[in-house]
Amino acid sequence: MITYNLVMSKTEIKPITVQVLDLQISETVASAVVTHTPPSGSVLTITPSIDTPYINMVFGPFAVAGTHFVKVQAVGNAATPSKPEVLYCIDVKNI
Repeated sequence: MITYNLVMSKTEIKPITVQVLDLQISETVASAVVTHTPPSGSVLTITPSIDTPYINMVFGPFAVAGTHFVKVQAVGNAATPSKPEVLYCIDVKNI
């Protein structure tokens, strides 16, 4: 798993792009599953858009401050789960 750390304000909106590097020849990214785990409260729905080999998402705004986790898992067109999962640890501030 690849982990990235980000710092954001509660009201900030940040576009994020993940590049899937380990696709086989002629393999494409068929879909992506994005899971948000907040420190409390409701889950933010993050809908990815696919432009092989990229997965594009938008993070924010967040309802509560604290550490949020967003896990991204790509699925190749051969229905094989991708390659490493990507985890974003987002420290959301009340600013």
